[in-house]
Amino acid sequence: MSVTSIEPLRALPQSAVRDACDFVGRNLVAGTYSVDGKLPHESVLGEQLGCSRTVIREMSRLLTAKGMVNPVRHFGTAVRHHQHWNLLDPDVALWHELDSPTIEFMREELRALMAAVLPLAASSAARVRADRPAEEGSSSPGSPEAIMVMIFDTAGSRVYQNARDLGLHFARLQEPDAFKDSLYEKLKEAVTQGRSEEAKSCAEFLLNH
Repeated sequence: MSVTSIEPLRALPQSAVRDACDFVGRNLVAGTYSVDGKLPHESVLGEQLGCSRTVIREMSRLLTAKGMVNPVRHFGTAVRHHQHWNLLDPDVALWHELDSPTIEFMREELRALMAAVLPLAASSAARVRADRPAEEGSSSPGSPEAIMVMIFDTAGSRVYQNARDLGLHFARLQEPDAFKDSLYEKLKEAVTQGRSEEAKSCAEFLLNH
């Protein structure tokens, strides 16, 4: 069995536009640009990033779609408050770290989403594994991030696949906790051994602790 990749599945291909989005997005999340202020001028960002104004304008368009900025005529590209951000956009989640100023808001949004989808995804993944007895003894991922990716990748439904990266970031953005790590291990065991109801219960218990 191939090793599960826990790399995010990026919507944008590797490009100057994605690099610009990552740079500005991470700075927005870190609070580098003041709320209700504006991004540096296109020429300044272009010089910082070594890219054209066309790239900067496409980056601005994408960040606008994520609710993070808003181009305003005769003002520039305004920085929006995090209440306007699409916190369930996988890129916005990717740009967060444990010390991000908005980490608690991100955790709250991810927890609400996981409460809706993780127990069902775990149950579905366990049923899939139950139908694949040849894989029962195979090695499986151990980190919380890898366990979440394994569940959503295995569950099969496009809905679950779309939630894959958000599940990864849900696990990644939690404070280190040995007890929770043990809950992830129990969840992994229930899924990989094909115990559907137990997998669902383990996921619910994990989300409540």
